[in-house]
Amino acid sequence: MTLLLETQGLVAGYGPSPVLQGVDCSVRAGELWAVLGPNGTGKSTLLRAVLGALPWMRGTVRLLGQERSAWEPRELARRVAWVPQLFEPAEGFSGLELVLMGRSPHLGLWGLTSERDAALARTVLEELGVAHLADRPGEAMSGGERRMLLLARGLVQEPSLLLLDEPTAFLDVAHQVSSLARVRARVEAGLGAVAVLHDVNMAAAFATHVLLMRDGRVLAQGPVDTVLERERLEALYGLPMEMALAPSGARLFAPRAG
Repeated sequence: MTLLLETQGLVAGYGPSPVLQGVDCSVRAGELWAVLGPNGTGKSTLLRAVLGALPWMRGTVRLLGQERSAWEPRELARRVAWVPQLFEPAEGFSGLELVLMGRSPHLGLWGLTSERDAALARTVLEELGVAHLADRPGEAMSGGERRMLLLARGLVQEPSLLLLDEPTAFLDVAHQVSSLARVRARVEAGLGAVAVLHDVNMAAAFATHVLLMRDGRVLAQGPVDTVLERERLEALYGLPMEMALAPSGARLFAPRAG
């Protein structure tokens, strides 16, 4: 499978103190990686460093086989989509207009969207179950609705690699499941994706691989079935955990009460 993202010995952070302490990871087409770990351990920092939004101190980052520094921003935006954790101003735009912003890297000199662009945006909105937001003004949307539009905007870019920072924040359980299910469906069709998540069970249900991070370092990484184990999660979060098997055979994790 095509190697879409590779970091080697990545050290990055804010100011003189690095957050990431030599992170190695590789993401291929057809893989959905969930990044799990305590708050402040460097999960979002990893994605921001990969994008170049945060300079790294040491190490290398390669995207789609090319050094990160060699990419021209517009060309990179055609191949890599970013779904941020924080909302951006939405006032004055309809849902459809917000999603169409994802087509910007593909537009011509005048930046005008075509009928194909609009049709693609509406198709993605329908796919995510939020077609009713197409004509709604941004100021009339909830946090969860804006979150779904951020995902739609990323998918409309038609990227090879999708990076998602807490994509299920502000979403109810039904929309958490639907959004991750749609990302997984795209992954099975050849997309590569990395998602920072906080819900271990969502990671177990939808990811193909997991990267466990603690104190800026990789604690473990690999296929979900081999890495997500009770002992590793206890070491990751520093608390006792329980594991149970659902009738379907899925493994379920929860902190041990008492």
